[in-house]
Amino acid sequence: MKPESLIHRYFIGEASESDVAKLDDLLAENPELRKKFITEAGHDAALREIALEQQADAAAADSKLISPVFRPVAWLSAAAAVILLATLAWTQASKPKIIAELVSSEDAAWESSLPTEPGSKLTRGRMKLTSGIATIRFRSGAEMLLEAPSQLYLKGPMRARLNSGAAILNVPESAIGFALETPEGHVIDYGTAFAVNVADERDYTNVEVIEGEVAVFMETTGEEVRVFDQQGATITDNTLSTYEGTLPEAEIEPAQNTLRIGTNGRSTSVIRANKEKWLHPDKLMVKRKNKETNHERRSFFAFEVPEVDMTSIESVRLRLNQVPSGIGYATRLPKVSKIAVYGLTNKEKSDWDLSATWESGPNPEDGTLIGHIEIPRSRQTGSRFLAGERLLTFLKENRGQSVTFILDAEVDPVTGELVPSLVLAFASDTHPEAAGPTLEFDFAK
Repeated sequence: MKPESLIHRYFIGEASESDVAKLDDLLAENPELRKKFITEAGHDAALREIALEQQADAAAADSKLISPVFRPVAWLSAAAAVILLATLAWTQASKPKIIAELVSSEDAAWESSLPTEPGSKLTRGRMKLTSGIATIRFRSGAEMLLEAPSQLYLKGPMRARLNSGAAILNVPESAIGFALETPEGHVIDYGTAFAVNVADERDYTNVEVIEGEVAVFMETTGEEVRVFDQQGATITDNTLSTYEGTLPEAEIEPAQNTLRIGTNGRSTSVIRANKEKWLHPDKLMVKRKNKETNHERRSFFAFEVPEVDMTSIESVRLRLNQVPSGIGYATRLPKVSKIAVYGLTNKEKSDWDLSATWESGPNPEDGTLIGHIEIPRSRQTGSRFLAGERLLTFLKENRGQSVTFILDAEVDPVTGELVPSLVLAFASDTHPEAAGPTLEFDFAK
């Protein structure tokens, strides 16, 4: 029997006493075989750890669950037993408090309960990278280059879970057996460089081996494939498949059938007391007054609704791109601000122009409430969306006409100090970096 077969039989629990004795002799004589045995031991230990956690998560009291089999180490020689026990101890011992380090970040922005400054020591926990690139080095020596947007869960020095996003891993010999989980399965490393891309919105995982070898497992069936240099594997639609070279373009989904409409410059802001010098033409501003100031602001903008077959529309949304206003303090806002969006119904106000004032321009009393946009005070950038039946109905009722939307801050700022609260702002059509208000219609394909 080949030495590789003996090792395989040992780790699946089918080796006889004579098989183990023969393997013991071979390990004592062959350094290369000992190295392969260590690799397989790391692989076996990583799989056992995954099985144990899944078993505990599923149902600790379920008597039908099968515990992993532990092989009789006593059969091996002292040298071989030490090799195996040391490898198993790495993954089965109590996890150390510090399991990784955030080595570097490039324009990174995080939403994380763990520290995010370069050089920070990381424990078990979740990390969400919203922009930029970050490098995480595990205590085992495995190094991960994480690309935004990504959601990562650190589990141990030899284990992590990538819930969404893209990462490249470089795994040295010290970290052979490193396990990276995804929602569709997991990857066991054999000392390689490989890339993983997880698209959680369509239940898809792609693995590409840059150099070396990995094992890719599909969660639902337990199926396994080995992937080598310049090869890849995908898990999607309950199918595990491999390919040579780069991912075939046929795997790329076609773009959504979407119609986007802008305001063509018809957007503006107004301020109470007509202090126009505190308005910016590139920004649509909203703010509720507090008792110390009277600088209340609101905005409005218009679209020409196209003459389209509204029955073929699957969904519609209003997109606003939030930008920093540079006025006031975010800490003087409530934790979440609510921006009310009204659709203008008073036809007498529909002919407003860019010179409109607080008194002459449309106001909430001139319209019907379409919905709300909620904005945490910790965020001053990003796309904000409003969708739903009210929006679709309002547009259907005004097909082929001009429609105006009014933005009004609904939550009062914090009061009691002469410190101004933040003015919330969205890009207008003239903003140099972000797009102005947009209506997006999704049509059936």
